[in-house]
Amino acid sequence: MEITIRETHPSEAEELIKIQKAAFLPLYEKYHDSGNPYLRDKRDILCRLDNPNFLYLTVLLDNKIVGGILYRLKGSTPFIKNLIFGKYYLTRVYILPEHQSKGIATEAILQSEKFLKNPKKLYVDFPEDLDKNRRCYTKCGYKDTGKRLETEPGAILAAFEKVI
Repeated sequence: MEITIRETHPSEAEELIKIQKAAFLPLYEKYHDSGNPYLRDKRDILCRLDNPNFLYLTVLLDNKIVGGILYRLKGSTPFIKNLIFGKYYLTRVYILPEHQSKGIATEAILQSEKFLKNPKKLYVDFPEDLDKNRRCYTKCGYKDTGKRLETEPGAILAAFEKVI
């Protein structure tokens, strides 16, 4: 099983949006949150590819696309008002449901950090009741900051960070 990461090509947007929808559908059904990536379309990926505030990466398993990773390089996040050079926000990671819980996301996240310029601190947030996400990010070296934010009724985000 070989996991590799590369920058996303525009031609991959259609396949990635299908994977993103499949990966985030269970969360959308649970939370019905308006910001869920399940609600996005191919244009969301394409516009981020051309935007210098983002880095979009494709996750491959044995040379087959199985997911994507999106980083915010500049701007604000739910917990950080202004990202500055060396600080990056892991916006989303998604893997095909049939390949989840096999360590692919963990390995992909670790490999993706090599694409960041001079990383000093990395941030991520996710619904606090998602133990699978917590385990994945903890394995990658992220630590719970203790900060929480209710984004919509019943949806509470937990903030994690990693110091490089």
